[in-house]
Amino acid sequence: MMTAPMAMTGRVTLGNGEVRELASPGKRLVARIIDVAIIVAVAVFLAIAGIVTLGSSADDSAVALFAGLGGVVFFFLLFLVYEPTFIALKGQTLGKMAMRIMVVRADDGEVPGWGKSIGRWILPGLLSVIPVVGGLLVLIVYLSLLWDDRRQGWHDKMGTTVVINV
Repeated sequence: MMTAPMAMTGRVTLGNGEVRELASPGKRLVARIIDVAIIVAVAVFLAIAGIVTLGSSADDSAVALFAGLGGVVFFFLLFLVYEPTFIALKGQTLGKMAMRIMVVRADDGEVPGWGKSIGRWILPGLLSVIPVVGGLLVLIVYLSLLWDDRRQGWHDKMGTTVVINV
């Protein structure tokens, strides 16, 4: 008699033998939307503050350059700091806290720490800077959890992490 994989029942057995409930793809999506909204809000606030500050002493082309290229780089850097730091230290970003889900190490259920946190961020982070197709590739990385028995996206696999309900 065949039994369904644990993930199909919404549970995962961690390397330490503990059985935990996996976070649903819907909860993970809402958490990601919250995180992106937070980063966008911070970036917009800082960009406006920068433009107001530069606007009084620079010509329009300098302001446009800062707002364009500088904004893209700054947005990327915000994500570079935000996600890995929160995941490394708490296992949760603000969005994940709001959705009551947490990233844990698949081997022992503990907070990922710096190495695994950066490991799970590096794939979508690097793909996101590829012009034109980067966004699509990042989307595929995140959607890959939909066809995995443990609901692990490729970024989760790189960090050897799973996302559970708390």
